[in-house]
Amino acid sequence: MKLNFSPNALNTFQQIKSFDPAKAERIKTILKDAVLHPESGIGEPVALDGKYKGLWQRKISFNEFLYYVFDEESLTVVSIKIVNEATTLDKPSTFEMGEFSEDDYASVMALMAANRGKDSEPKVGLFWYNRANNTLFGVVSHRLSDYTKANASDGRITCSEMHEDVWKKEFRKQKYQNNGQGPFVGAYQDKPRGRVFYNINTDTFEVAVGKWLEEFPQDYQLILDEFDLPADKTQPMYAIHWDIGMSWR
Repeated sequence: MKLNFSPNALNTFQQIKSFDPAKAERIKTILKDAVLHPESGIGEPVALDGKYKGLWQRKISFNEFLYYVFDEESLTVVSIKIVNEATTLDKPSTFEMGEFSEDDYASVMALMAANRGKDSEPKVGLFWYNRANNTLFGVVSHRLSDYTKANASDGRITCSEMHEDVWKKEFRKQKYQNNGQGPFVGAYQDKPRGRVFYNINTDTFEVAVGKWLEEFPQDYQLILDEFDLPADKTQPMYAIHWDIGMSWR
């Protein structure tokens, strides 16, 4: 997931780094955590409602907060609200809700409006298949419209993430957050997996998989649905690299 800042939020963060490095480090820690799991973790994340529905808030300190929006591809910090501690020593310790400036609010609404309706766009990425419950897991997907040129061989587009790296990251999260319970057990190549490409030259999508798909053909529809792929422009493609047990080694 990519991390972005609105102009106002970035300006505020740069100022914080100059006059309060410790607080800047706290914000960086919160954001690293938010990118990994936007709805839980450090800073007591809260989904706002009312006219701010779609925004999330995390606590920096007792009365300081950052606000963000996110989708499958990115998390955008839209505002960082801090106070000068010297001016708040005599204030009672009560909860206070900040309010966006007109510029911040306009930026928030523009960001959310730009992402409306995009969730159903065709996507490229990677996945694993859980044979026990007939579901995909470890899915990484990016909208095709996020790319402007080929990034793989022979005019193809796919995500830059690699199965091995995604597996390691998810294994760590599973170990520390879910008491080791979950699908990320063993070696990444020992579970059915695949990758979705878009071929610019043929204007088609290619689902690169191993022979395992012949044994579990029902997974193909799951892939089409998960990545919003048009069935008439998508073709499953066999390659030995994605056979169970195969890897770079």
